[in-house]
Amino acid sequence: MNTDVLSVAKIAKLAAADGVATAGVLQKFGFPELRYRDLSDAENVEIEARVESAMGSDLRVSGKNDSAVWERGWGEVANELTGQTISIAALRPPYFRGEPTCRLDGRYIRPLDASFEYDASLALRRIVFEKFLGGFDRVAEIGCGTGINLLLLAEQFPQVKLIGCDWATPSRDIVNTMAKQSGRDIQGHLFNMLTAEGWNGNAIDGKTAVLTVHAMEQLASNWQAFAAFVRARRPGLCLHIEPILELYDESPFDDRARRYHLKRGYLQGYLPFLRGLAAAGQIELATVQRIPFGGLYHEAYSIIAWRPRG
Repeated sequence: MNTDVLSVAKIAKLAAADGVATAGVLQKFGFPELRYRDLSDAENVEIEARVESAMGSDLRVSGKNDSAVWERGWGEVANELTGQTISIAALRPPYFRGEPTCRLDGRYIRPLDASFEYDASLALRRIVFEKFLGGFDRVAEIGCGTGINLLLLAEQFPQVKLIGCDWATPSRDIVNTMAKQSGRDIQGHLFNMLTAEGWNGNAIDGKTAVLTVHAMEQLASNWQAFAAFVRARRPGLCLHIEPILELYDESPFDDRARRYHLKRGYLQGYLPFLRGLAAAGQIELATVQRIPFGGLYHEAYSIIAWRPRG
């Protein structure tokens, strides 16, 4: 079968970003050739059956106030970093395992490189960060995991102060080690997004952007405490890169992603809540954008950006 490339122009289109700005960012920080091919009819049938089979099995469900799995996962990353210089490669989350099938523009594709989704996700994040975060004095990432996004931000915006919060102790330790190694103003804190306990958030102000990346997905429908925490501190912008249930359409292709999202207990109800606040004039809902790209089972890169009003 013929192969294709997820080019700079195509990834800019996915992110609804300016092509020239996208090219500048990706050329500056590097962008590998991301080759893929479409699936045959037989392969599509096989993949659809695989997805259905997975949804019939036991899967970890999000939304529980238990950090043990993340203490283990991020602890493994922290242990591997002992005595090493922190780098983009070293902070790669272990859940990126090189899935051989991805979702792109309403169909399944077969990447020709094991790092396809991860490399594309890094490019998408850089583009989104450039589009939304360049004008702020401080960025506070809540649910920062391995700290990979903070390192991207540190490279991209040398003057911006950074805060990374997570409920897992190894995450805080990785962020603080990153600060020591880089000499940058990067602070690590413990914070439970389900209960809004831990870090007090006093550093958040109108010159601060609050960021979540694949973090709110773990809250299921239990995001109220976190939403109240953020709203009370009135950031200049709140930017989410998350799987958004309400952005899927009625196609069979999207129905599989929707059912997987619900099976895993990922984020639910947050976008309708924000739309209600916007209708009441309490926030400006600046961007709601589906990014039609993801791993085999769902799409985790859609964008919501909002800011307080009044």
